[in-house]
Amino acid sequence: MANHLPEQIASLLIPMVGRPLLLPNVAVAEIVPWQEPERLEGKPHWVLGEVEWRGIKVPVISLELMNDPDLEDAYQGNRLAVLNGVGQTQRPFYALSAQGIPRLVRVFPDEIGNEQDATEEKSYAMHVQVSGERAVIPDLVAVEKELDAVL
Repeated sequence: MANHLPEQIASLLIPMVGRPLLLPNVAVAEIVPWQEPERLEGKPHWVLGEVEWRGIKVPVISLELMNDPDLEDAYQGNRLAVLNGVGQTQRPFYALSAQGIPRLVRVFPDEIGNEQDATEEKSYAMHVQVSGERAVIPDLVAVEKELDAVL
């Protein structure tokens, strides 16, 4: 059987400060209302703290603050996007601070356009256009390596 790209990928556009994140549905365990994270002393500014989710402690991070520590709007969210670890982390789950309710989108490989690689932004892999909307695809492997290094 030959490997081929799927015809479409069910994804979420997650509102962030600036451009929304584009993530496949399988990366997201759950979207939950914002909870104020319990601060963890001695951790980088982009680690907002941790919250309890389904009986376990989950670290909360801000991808925007990983890229720009002066972005004041990124310290407070509206929702938490609990993500599944993609295999490069010791943690099965962690949460991202999100600014609103995600929207389901169907991504077709021929409609996604790479605007530019985001090499200067360590938490983002690339800037893209999906169905005419600008978004960013995060580099979850790099993010999880950073998270494991500081926790």
